[in-house]
Amino acid sequence: MGKMKVAVIGLGVMGQTHARIYSEMAGVELVAVYDINQAHADRMAERYQAKAAENLEALFGMAELDAVSICTADDQHYELAKLACKHGKHVLMEKPLATDLIEAKAIVNQVKASGIKMMVGHTLRWDPRYYHARESIAAGQLGSPLHLYARRNNSYQNGLRLKGRTSVLMFLGVHDIDAIEWVTGDRIVEVYTAEVRNRLNEFNVGDAAVTTFKLASGAVGSYETSWVMPDHYYELDAKLDIIGTDGAINVNIVNQNIQRHAGGRFAYPDTMYGMEMYGRLTGIMKEELTSFVLAVTEDAPLPITVEDAYRAVLIASCMEKSLLTGLPVSVPTND
Repeated sequence: MGKMKVAVIGLGVMGQTHARIYSEMAGVELVAVYDINQAHADRMAERYQAKAAENLEALFGMAELDAVSICTADDQHYELAKLACKHGKHVLMEKPLATDLIEAKAIVNQVKASGIKMMVGHTLRWDPRYYHARESIAAGQLGSPLHLYARRNNSYQNGLRLKGRTSVLMFLGVHDIDAIEWVTGDRIVEVYTAEVRNRLNEFNVGDAAVTTFKLASGAVGSYETSWVMPDHYYELDAKLDIIGTDGAINVNIVNQNIQRHAGGRFAYPDTMYGMEMYGRLTGIMKEELTSFVLAVTEDAPLPITVEDAYRAVLIASCMEKSLLTGLPVSVPTND
């Protein structure tokens, strides 16, 4: 094929990142953008010399369009995925696949039936630190994993920004749920989750959730996630520690091997996720979008399947069920 022609739907922080990266890629043409705020869409279209679609049917009906990035609110993923399948457009979807398990399963089935390629942006699959951990385990350097600990804690401002539109497990937890299974090559078979509610009570969502879980191999682990870290603290505090029979590995996202002190406080600049160098974005997000482009243009294998993304939603749903029942929940093996 010639240049891959792509559109971005939803022009918040993530959508603008997708638009910029596509615009900087050789072999890719950003042909359209869409946002519910038409004036904002017009501005982004002018910036990237693309068309600002006035409605979704018009966008998906563009004959020349090969693929879309869906960067909207989570509760819109299902309807947009249906449109993409109907019109035969490949999809890069921001995580999660969906927040409703029935809708997530329906997306999987529709993708299979339509024959499109769909990749969900679980960014840790492109994080070199997590990739190295996976390769180390696959090579047998740690022996058999015995126990592990993971966390992903975010700022209170993020919790406020989302205003209860989703849960902390669906917003943050799906990252590490997928990463734990992908890195270890194992399967989570049982979860038991507890939460605390305080600062975000007005939105009827939990502040933090802590889960203990069992893996099919017999290994055990614990996972914590929150979105109530204090202002002027870290924006993101994430870790993964795995102890095996012959070794261990530790991933620490807070320490980026660079710290800056200014204005009376320390900061740890991001050097991995979306670093700008010489006028272009580089890092994890660029690698993610590159994988999607190669899958569409060269039929390269997707680093994450839509079934993998569904499984992250399934396990998060099991954790939320445990919250409601106060009991351990087995993860279905045949779903």
